[in-house]
Amino acid sequence: MKSVPFTGEPLKALLTDVVTPKYVYSLMNSLKCGSVTNSEFPVLTIGTGTRQVLLIAGFSINDYRISNTLVYMVLNKCMNHVYPIPTFSASQLGNWSIRIIPMANPWPFSSWDIIRGKSGFYAIDDEGIPVRYDALTLRSRYSVKLHNIVHEVNPELIIMLIGSDKWSITTPELIRINDYNTEKPDPADFMHHFSYENYPTIILSIPKDAEMREIANEVVRLIKEYNVKPRDAKPLEVVVKVHGDIDNISNVLKLHGLLVSADGDKLIIKASNRSQSLLNALVDNGLIEYYFDVEISEIHLQ
Repeated sequence: MKSVPFTGEPLKALLTDVVTPKYVYSLMNSLKCGSVTNSEFPVLTIGTGTRQVLLIAGFSINDYRISNTLVYMVLNKCMNHVYPIPTFSASQLGNWSIRIIPMANPWPFSSWDIIRGKSGFYAIDDEGIPVRYDALTLRSRYSVKLHNIVHEVNPELIIMLIGSDKWSITTPELIRINDYNTEKPDPADFMHHFSYENYPTIILSIPKDAEMREIANEVVRLIKEYNVKPRDAKPLEVVVKVHGDIDNISNVLKLHGLLVSADGDKLIIKASNRSQSLLNALVDNGLIEYYFDVEISEIHLQ
């Protein structure tokens, strides 16, 4: 990968190398292509449908071709298919509002000239936090942005795109979709996290040598009618004794949609309809004590 400034032919630029978040933001604005928000953390929107789908990629700079493909698909639609790579169909854009987060961890994309060749920096933010695995503690500002956007958009479907050794389509076993294979979810991993908050999630794993045409074809194919089979979750109330910063821990848990109230040095935690599976996982697997400085005092079935 060789970083060079692209100005004249944006579609060719996206075929070639890493581009920065600010480049994507400026390019979309200059071409009046769909809508794009925030030059540091771009979110692209295309389509006028009432159904919401959210595409998320770019936790690592290694996935830059996936990120570029998503941007390319929007640009290609706006520019009337200048290049022969698939993009969203008219029927999809009439039925769906498609939002795209191409760089969920934008720092390595912004810093490529500095970190090139230093692979230890490829999947972290500017504070050294691996954003993909920060879905529970939300220490990175990018994790907070991503989490907030999902709650604001309230998508009917989330599609996570990640680089891998081979093609696969899976779903976290909490919410089965169609007949896709399932995988055991980890609430700390953004690939799985939102299924704990009752958002149907598809994980598209993409070989690192995949062509843009192949990636775009798979994305288009996944935005369609689907069947969902959620797993039942038992309603719990949990009381924890807090050893750390009670306000910070309470605020983070509330960001996850949990209902939290304080009683001295204890927190009483209940779940909303969306977050019941998350609370159960935090309790059943001891994760609430592992990730937060608390000790479980009481557990009550509701």
